[in-house]
Amino acid sequence: MQIVINVPDNLPQAIIQQQIKEFEEKLNKQALQPKKALSKWEKMVQRIESKTFDLGDYTETFNQDRQAFRESFNFEDQSK
Repeated sequence: MQIVINVPDNLPQAIIQQQIKEFEEKLNKQALQPKKALSKWEKMVQRIESKTFDLGDYTETFNQDRQAFRESFNFEDQSK
């Protein structure tokens, strides 16, 4: 697969190459991870992400809130 990414001309070439390398490493790491059954929460997140919402001016705020929720919410049992 080949992907084309347009970047501004004023970015240093070394930074661009570093970001591309990190992206490739992340993709390879994810591809090698064993597949597991999705939890009901993960399925819900996938369903929400796959649908487009027309939220008008609130779209950017909604996406930021959704990302913050995903990064900080822990679904694991803390009682152990």
